[in-house]
Parts: sequence; structure tokens; C-alpha cells
Amino acid sequence: MRQSKIGLALGAGAAKGWAHIGVINALKKMGIKIDVVAGCSVGSLVGAAYASDHLDAMERWVRSFKYWDVIRLMDFSWRRSGLLRGERVFNAVNEIIEVQDIADCVLPFGSVVTNLTTGRELWLTEGDIKQAIRASCSMPGLFSPVWFGGYWLVDGAVVNPVPISFGQSNGSRSGYCG
Repeated sequence: MRQSKIGLALGAGAAKGWAHIGVINALKKMGIKIDVVAGCSVGSLVGAAYASDHLDAMERWVRSFKYWDVIRLMDFSWRRSGLLRGERVFNAVNEIIEVQDIADCVLPFGSVVTNLTTGRELWLTEGDIKQAIRASCSMPGLFSPVWFGGYWLVDGAVVNPVPISFGQSNGSRSGYCG
């Protein structure tokens, strides 16, 4: 009988963050059961897919990428708030992650973001999962900030690149970081 919860903290890393999928698959293969998941930036994207039981679909999508597919996902914007609009990539993500609300995930999940006004981290644990992911992936300069829950939010990696604090606050005594 296990005595403590195991948390999974998935950090930032842009394209390198897709390696989180392999880490999760390895943990599953070893029989390690994750109890709570947190992610920021690409870790939020992968973490949400895992917490909502859509990791296999996410992996198939990522493995299907060819060079030109990645280029086609880039929708440049000439607004001052971000180089990319992000509509194409986040529309694709919306098709993969079918859950609408964070509370409907199979595992407790927190999308870690930075409050642009205060400069502090926030944990999004309820509400629209796609907006929470988008906010957590909104790297300043690359994507525009996201208005969510009454705040302007950007990438959680600005203040917490590997969000272990979320798991600790949710009762995890041990954890895995990616």
C-alpha cells in the first residue's frame, strides 16, 4: 500500500518539452501511478493531455509532424504583443484534448501561469482547460498574453519553470520532474 501521493511536474522547454510524453510513458511502463499533474508552457499542454486521458492522441499528433507541418502551424502576427497569433496550433490542440473544463480531468491538474500584473504565479485548477493551456504557453514576445479569470496571464515558466510547488500543495510527498 502506497503511503504518499506522487506528483508529476512538467516544465517548460519549447519543442524539447515533447520529451515529457516519453517520460510519462516510461513511468507508466514502470508501474508508477501519478496522482497529481502540474505543467507550465509545453508541460501544461502535455500535462493536460495526460490528466484528461488524451496522451496517446497527443503523441500520435506530435509524431506525425513533418517540417512543413510545423511551419504551417505558425500564424505570424504583426501586433506588438506577440509574434504569433497561435490560432492554428491551439485549434489543433483543441481537437486532441476533448475535455472542456479542468475539473473534468481524470487526474487533478494545474496549469501554471504568470499573472502579468503582479508577476506572481497562479495555478489554474478550474475553468476552460484550453484557455488555461493557452495562457500557460503564452511565452512573452512570442504569443500575446491571455485574459482569463480576470487577469492578464503569460507563460508560467516566467516565474516557475518546473512547477513542483503545485504537487506539494496538493499532498504530494514525492514527485517526478520533467
